[in-house]
Amino acid sequence: MKKHSLFKVIGITIIVAVLLTWIFPVTYFGYSLTEEARSQVGLFELFTFGPVIFYYFGSIIFYVLAIGGFYGVLYNIDGYRNLLDKIVEKFKGKEKVFLIVVMILLALIASMAGLTSGLLFIFPLIISIILLMGYNKQTAALTTIGSVAVGLIGTTVSATNINAIVGLLSLDFSSELLTKAIILIVGLVLLIFNVLTYAKKNKLSKEEIKEQVAELPTSKDSKKKTWPIIVIVDLILIIMIVASLSWDTVFGIKLFNDVHEAVMKFEVGKFAIFGKILGESSAVAFGKWTLTELTLLVTIGAGLISLFYKKSFNDFIKNFFEGVKKAFTPAVLIFLAYIVLVITATHPVLLTIFKPLLTATKGFNVFTMSIVAFFSSVFNIEAYYTASGFLPYIASIITDTTTYPLIAIVWQAMYGLAMLVAPTSLVLIATLSYLNISFWKWIKASWKLIIEILVALLLIFTVLVLI
Repeated sequence: MKKHSLFKVIGITIIVAVLLTWIFPVTYFGYSLTEEARSQVGLFELFTFGPVIFYYFGSIIFYVLAIGGFYGVLYNIDGYRNLLDKIVEKFKGKEKVFLIVVMILLALIASMAGLTSGLLFIFPLIISIILLMGYNKQTAALTTIGSVAVGLIGTTVSATNINAIVGLLSLDFSSELLTKAIILIVGLVLLIFNVLTYAKKNKLSKEEIKEQVAELPTSKDSKKKTWPIIVIVDLILIIMIVASLSWDTVFGIKLFNDVHEAVMKFEVGKFAIFGKILGESSAVAFGKWTLTELTLLVTIGAGLISLFYKKSFNDFIKNFFEGVKKAFTPAVLIFLAYIVLVITATHPVLLTIFKPLLTATKGFNVFTMSIVAFFSSVFNIEAYYTASGFLPYIASIITDTTTYPLIAIVWQAMYGLAMLVAPTSLVLIATLSYLNISFWKWIKASWKLIIEILVALLLIFTVLVLI
């Protein structure tokens, strides 16, 4: 099972999703509960999902390929390895501090800006540093994947992460903000403890470190300047964060909307020059950026780095597409994961399966709600589909609106937890593929963290019900 483990696990998940459509009838909730006959997924139908996936979810696939291209350019620049070595040297003897700082920053960005898949951009750089510090690949995976998952679990002010949940339950984004912050802190504490404990037990020898970092670029010129890489990478990351924060929706700040409108309407001789260049119907204001805009940003960044280091256009194209080829496997895995989502979205059987559990007790039940939220997240991948498939029905059977804030917390937290372990989790499979870690090695390294976070969440939910 070790070889091509991720493909096998996702393949099994697809088969399970298909079998569910053969066993259970369709149930969905519009204005009322609708139950229909079975709608089985056929073999040839699976092959019709490709265009649907590229149309609705192609942005994440192209984004991953763009990241591959970006690092394809970086790997062929001496300044990149010089930068890695300088960071490792600076944190020599303080490696734990680096891990802690990285986990806190990534979790906060995911929690506040909603950058989850977007943070894949910085993962290869962080992972390279962790590996050069002498930690193994599982430690690098726990640090990066774990941070994003904790940020999702403890989402605070990101409309991107919880817009559907909040909207379907008619809540404010500020609802239970203190509780969300507590969940984020608890998750971070557990993550930091588990990562540091695992890292200490799995420190590598010098020979193992050399073998592990053999694929990293080597510098032929130790004097090559590093500041252009630092400036461009930092600038890309800052723009990503600023462009992803929910300025208008959550904070009520309309500055970026106004600036965007002014730029797009700016005319030279009654000709909206910037609107035409940027695309009047495509360019969006900060706060509304998606992976489509981030893909363009990363690609431009790769071009600027190549320009700064005086690489020819031919070298840029060659290096960029070498990186794209290396990112092809993660992109294919993500494509396969979305097959599961298309199956459950077009053949909605999950409500059929979990409706008896939701109605087993009167009113809101922490444990049954958590189970439904978790498994819905495994099969629906994205928070929007996870929420829209169940919350309208839940709102129809639980009329006590005072429980809605807690229901929202349960769904966002269990969604984040699922992304830490689900074979359909995009950040998880992309990172494991990049590190060449099997799914089962990941489970072996992370199961304690997963159980601890689950127990902590259930305790918090229970306390919230009681108070």
